[in-house]
Amino acid sequence: MLETEIKLRLPAAAYDAIRRHPTLSHADPEDARHEVTTYYDTPTLDLARQGVSLRIRTIDGHRVQTVKAADHHSVAAQRNEWEQPVETDSPDLDALAGTPAAQALHTTDAADLQPAFTTEIYRVTRRLRVDGETLIETAFDQGVIAAGANTEPVSEFELELKHGNPAAVYRLAIALLSATPMAIESSSKAERGMRLRSGEHPQAVKAAELNFAPDVPTAEAFVLIIRSILSHIMANLAAARAGDVEGVHQLRIAIRRMRAALVLFRPLLQRETAAGLGAELRRAGQVLGHARDWDVFLPGTLTAAAKHAAQPDWLDLLRTQAELRRAAAHSDLRQELDGPAFTGLLLGIAGWIEDGAADSAVLGDERLRHPVAEIGPELIGRLARKVASRGRHHDDASDKALHELRKSIKKLRYGFEFFAPLFPGKRVRAAVDACKDLQDLLGHINDAAVTPDLARTLTKGRTELAPAVGALAAWAEKRSQKARRRVPKAWRKLRETEAFQH
Repeated sequence: MLETEIKLRLPAAAYDAIRRHPTLSHADPEDARHEVTTYYDTPTLDLARQGVSLRIRTIDGHRVQTVKAADHHSVAAQRNEWEQPVETDSPDLDALAGTPAAQALHTTDAADLQPAFTTEIYRVTRRLRVDGETLIETAFDQGVIAAGANTEPVSEFELELKHGNPAAVYRLAIALLSATPMAIESSSKAERGMRLRSGEHPQAVKAAELNFAPDVPTAEAFVLIIRSILSHIMANLAAARAGDVEGVHQLRIAIRRMRAALVLFRPLLQRETAAGLGAELRRAGQVLGHARDWDVFLPGTLTAAAKHAAQPDWLDLLRTQAELRRAAAHSDLRQELDGPAFTGLLLGIAGWIEDGAADSAVLGDERLRHPVAEIGPELIGRLARKVASRGRHHDDASDKALHELRKSIKKLRYGFEFFAPLFPGKRVRAAVDACKDLQDLLGHINDAAVTPDLARTLTKGRTELAPAVGALAAWAEKRSQKARRRVPKAWRKLRETEAFQH
């Protein structure tokens, strides 16, 4: 059975505000129960490493063994599950046949299965019918995950689609978000428990490659692209919240890719919807960008500059203040990711896409019904023309103009990645590589322009640190000039690619 659910974190005291919400006034009465669950794995965590969980849950004296396949990370988690009643607290190995657990254990002695961690949850559920045909179960979970001496509290609200329209689940979540602030929980209890058990931190994840047939309707391709980006966002939320540098970087990339997709498809989309989502994505991206700036500054920029600057000792004087700024930027980022605006943004995009999957008119123009092979090259051509226009005078352009060119090139690169199934692989790689090369050079130029500004924010009221800023600015300017000398060749390479041959 395929399970689809939205998981939201909230303070335990906030549940009363949700249960009184008018949207739930017609829900079934509450059903409360106490659940004790033990998750099993091998000593080397073979199941977890293949994205499989095996658990036995005890409810009112009855035991149920459940296997769940790897999460499809998105705003609503989707995973296959297999359940069987069992008689004891030990896994029934025969009942694992035909499940991913059996496949994951095929090279391992299944007798090595042992308790990995436990959860003790007090759960309150209600069922609600919406849209006449959709049944949703809500659940409030409060309790603890325990792995040896390590524990993590649980306080979350789940909405699980039992049957019907997936978009209705998102609309219900958005309605309930008005009752109390909640944050998307991107990790399952199994994932959190395994991290407690292993001591590992959440890991950053790169975007997956897209695959669709060239003859599918453009609306279907758009939905697949947005779903893929939502998965990229969700897969990096935990790492970004934990302050992982690569997690922040990948989450920022995912937000940029979402904005680029809306720009790419803009001529076909409902204008007000795309504009509203784009504005909120831009705001969230700015918070991520601020954290990323300090992640690059420390240790990247300062360390690189200290190796080559004429006055490296001065640069160490900036390090302590930069660390404080970086910590503050990451605190702001965590507050953003846990805030209602970001949660509402993800729910809004996901709900819009689910509605659009059922009816492309929700998304916009009737041309969305045309094959993507017919529409895709036209959309790519539009981005290429923007790049050509902005790059016409690249040889004597200002830093600001080159920054705008860089942003346009980035959108073109993402466009080729989105539409990779439409073109021969060599052409896509050539275009993407050319975009990356020029994008990197222009990035060095932009970093050189931004670096002294960041340094100056560290020296307010500290005029004695002016030589440190001067040393950093001199190093940055040398780097910028070196990159500028390489731009013309990289520009010619890009202009010779498929994007500019029409």
